[in-house]
Amino acid sequence: MKKMLAFFTAAICCLGMLTACGNSESSNNSDSQASDKAATSSAASESEEPARENSGDEYTEVFRTFFIGKDPIQMLEVSLPDVVIESMEKIGAVESISEALATAAAQSMSAVPVMDAGMIEYVSERECTPEFRSRLENLYSAYYNIYRTMDESGISYEEYITGNLDENGMKLLSDVLDRYERVCAGEETEAEQLISFEDVRLVTFSMNGGQTEFLMYKVSGEGWKLDTIGLAVFEY
Repeated sequence: MKKMLAFFTAAICCLGMLTACGNSESSNNSDSQASDKAATSSAASESEEPARENSGDEYTEVFRTFFIGKDPIQMLEVSLPDVVIESMEKIGAVESISEALATAAAQSMSAVPVMDAGMIEYVSERECTPEFRSRLENLYSAYYNIYRTMDESGISYEEYITGNLDENGMKLLSDVLDRYERVCAGEETEAEQLISFEDVRLVTFSMNGGQTEFLMYKVSGEGWKLDTIGLAVFEY
């Protein structure tokens, strides 16, 4: 199920052009990268505080919306911070990215048994380590910075995908895309803090007889979101 979610994310990550950061083939090319992923997985999985008492409804609704809602825009809304989606809207990217997401989802789900709401249930939750939380905040900040830069610089999604950019626009995008790639690779650990999480939880769900743990995050003033970018990049 995690592999399926990572495949979904390939349609969302950075205008469809930075999926190499989360692609298993490209990310396993060196022993150092494999070692870094192992360390990341361990850091994400360690629990520093006991799980709190919770019915899990706030998580389960989000999870069900992503997996069985069949609305690509809603899938974006429950997996990305609101400010990211707002920037996507301003540059005219939401429709195209949503269509790509819907296509990826349809291809991925073709081999998965049809699920309904009753097949997805909350089991438990636990804390994410502060170190991994910081890495996720850096990743989401660098990701958001791509769309924010395009918006503030007057670069539309169409101009981006057609390559119809002047020299200044190309340099701006090159800089922010390069920074995102460095954050993905763990080479830059202090990205500009544009996204901060109010809370981060590792939540276990029961799906069709099996159990899988996913990371849920909450930005202040927003509802819970299902992490997809960190899962695709860090493969935790």
